[in-house]
Amino acid sequence: MKCFNCAADTNHKKYEIPICHSCETGLKLFTDDTIMRQKKEYKCSEKYSSYQDEIAHRIILLENDYLKKKIKLLHVLERLANFKE
Repeated sequence: MKCFNCAADTNHKKYEIPICHSCETGLKLFTDDTIMRQKKEYKCSEKYSSYQDEIAHRIILLENDYLKKKIKLLHVLERLANFKE
């Protein structure tokens, strides 16, 4: 399978997404210490009762934004295919 980012051959997946070691390192993922510090420093709000709730909601917002953009681009491709040159 190919890395989603650089198309290098890889057998490694992170969260079901194929990614090579080099690209995973390039993501600069948070360390456990950083995550725990952010969790401890998190202040609850009216909208989110915990740090986990906010992160889960951010993922939903990100996925919705991705889908909107994908639909828009697919629409452009569809319309371009209908034009005669």
